[in-house]
Amino acid sequence: MRTTLNLDADAYRLIRTYSKQRSVTLGKAASEILRNALRPKLKTRTVNGICTFVLPPGSPKITSERVKELLEDEL
Repeated sequence: MRTTLNLDADAYRLIRTYSKQRSVTLGKAASEILRNALRPKLKTRTVNGICTFVLPPGSPKITSERVKELLEDEL
């Protein structure tokens, strides 16, 4: 979609820097930045002093066996 935006100078510089670092157009850079900024953040909570993520219902369980499998795959 094509549109015109009036950006503050500092916002334009940030988008331009982002786009150059990733070798993408200004439009693609602006789209990526907006998506990342507006994406819902994962909720966290502390359990026994450890910060954990609150996952949506139906998310797969990560068991110690699965962690072992993943660690073995790295070696």
